Amino acid sequence: MYSFFGLGISLVAAWVIRALYRVYFHPLSRYPGSKVAAVSTSWWEWYWNYVQNGRMLFEIEKLHEKYGPVIRIGVNDLHVSDPAIYQDISRINSGFTKDPFFYQFISLPGTSIGETDPSRHRIRRKVLTPAFSTTRIHELAPIVQDKTEQLLARLAAAKEPVCFTDAAKAYTLDIIGKVVLGREIGSLTKPEFISELSEHLQAAFAIGWIGPSFPIMSSIALWVIQRLPLFIFPMPQVQFQRACAKMTDSYLKNFHSDSSDGASTFSTAHGERSAVIDMLVDPAATKDYKVPTKNEVSDELTMLLTAGSDTSSTAIISAIYYIKRHEKVLNRLCEELTKAFPSLEEEITYEKVKELPYLTAAVKEVLRLAHPLPGRLPRTIPSSGYSLYGNALPRGTNIHTSAYLLNRHSDIWRDPHEFDPTRWMQGDSADLEKHVATFGRGARQCLGKDLAWCELWVLLANLFRRYDVRLTPECDTPKREWVDVVIAQYATKLYMTVAPMEK
Repeated sequence: MYSFFGLGISLVAAWVIRALYRVYFHPLSRYPGSKVAAVSTSWWEWYWNYVQNGRMLFEIEKLHEKYGPVIRIGVNDLHVSDPAIYQDISRINSGFTKDPFFYQFISLPGTSIGETDPSRHRIRRKVLTPAFSTTRIHELAPIVQDKTEQLLARLAAAKEPVCFTDAAKAYTLDIIGKVVLGREIGSLTKPEFISELSEHLQAAFAIGWIGPSFPIMSSIALWVIQRLPLFIFPMPQVQFQRACAKMTDSYLKNFHSDSSDGASTFSTAHGERSAVIDMLVDPAATKDYKVPTKNEVSDELTMLLTAGSDTSSTAIISAIYYIKRHEKVLNRLCEELTKAFPSLEEEITYEKVKELPYLTAAVKEVLRLAHPLPGRLPRTIPSSGYSLYGNALPRGTNIHTSAYLLNRHSDIWRDPHEFDPTRWMQGDSADLEKHVATFGRGARQCLGKDLAWCELWVLLANLFRRYDVRLTPECDTPKREWVDVVIAQYATKLYMTVAPMEK
C-alpha cells in the first residue's frame, strides 16, 4: 500500500517539476501565451478544438491581441502573426520543414502535401507541377467550362432553393476528379449533389484536429481501424481512402509486383499523359524518380481529390455570399460582364474572363477573406536554429502561422475585415499580392492555385452574367459563423435560387 502511495507521490512531484520547468525555465518560457498550453499542448488543443468546438484559432487571435505578434501555444510551439516572419519562414530554401508529427494527421505521409523531407518533396512536386501549370490550365479550361454549364443548368432547373454548399462541393470534386483521374466522378448528376465519394469526404473532416492533439493515441487507433472491416467501424476517412484505392485499381491496368517487400509497382504505356495520375506513374517523369507503389499512388490521389475539392468550393461559396451581400460590388461586376459579353448567347470562356479587371479584383478579395484552410500550419526550425526578433530559438521549435490572421493583419490591409475589391485596383495593389497567405508560399505553395482561379473566374462570370441569383432570407445575413476543423466549417449551409436573365 505504502509503495503505491509513494509511487503516486513521486509521479505527482515529477509532473509538477516538469510543469514548472516548461512554464518558467523552458527556452520558450520568455514568450507570453497560454500557461496551460505551455504545460500540455494536447489538453489545451483538445479543450479549444473539442470542448469549445473548433474555436482554438479565435483564442489564438485573442492572445495575439493581448500579447502581440508572438505567443506560445504549446510546449515547443509558437504562433506568429507578423507577415514579415511568415514571408521569411515560408520562402524557398529557408531551411524550415513541415512538422511530420503534425502533418501525418491532416494529410498522408509521402504525398505532395504530406511529404516533409524537402528532397523527396522536390522530386514529387516536379512530377506534378506540369499538371497544374498556367499552360496546362488553358488545356483544362474546357473541363471547367463543361462542369460550369452542367452545374448552372441544374441550379436553374430547380423549383426550390438549392443547397449551393453541396452543389459547389460537387462541382469542384467533379473537376478535380476529371483532372486527376481522367474520369467522371459524377457528383453533379446525383440527387442533392451528393455522391458516395463526396459524402465520405465531407464526413472525414468531422475528426478535425483530434490527430494532431493526441498523436500517439490517434496513430494507434487509426492503425487498428484501417485494418477492420468497414461494417465494424465505418470511419469516413478510411472509407474515402478505400474508395480512392478502388479507383486507383480500376484506372491503372498495367502493374506488376516486383519489389522486395511485395508492394505493387506500376508502369504505364500511355503515349500521351492526359491525367495527373499518368504523370505520377511515368518512370521517365523526372530524374531520380521512383515510380510510387500502388498504395502511394492511392494516397496521392486521396490528397489531390481532398485538396482540390473542399478548399476551392469554400472559396466559391464565399464568393457568392460576399458578392450578393455587397450591392455595389454586384452592380459593378454585372456592368463589367455585360460590357464584355453584350449578348446572353455569347460564350463566356476562361480566356476572356481572366482579362476582366474588376472580376479579377473581386476574386482576389474573395481569396483574401475566404477560409479554405484558416488555421495554424506549423514549420519546424532547422538544425541551424532561428533568430526571432533577435532571440535565438532552438532547433525543433515549431512556428505556426494562420492564413486567417495574416490575411487580416491591420499593418497590411486597410479596413481588413471589409470586402473591398477596389483595394486591388490601386497603385500599391501589386505589393499586396505577396501578403495573401491563402495558397501558401514558397516551395510548398498550393499546386492547384491556377485551377482554383480558373474555377472562380469561369463560374462567377457565367453565373452573374446569365442568371439572377438570390440568397434565401436565412442565408442573407451580415455574418456567417464558422469554426476551424482544419477546413472552415460554417454553422449553416448556403441556399439560393437561380433564374435565367431576361433577354
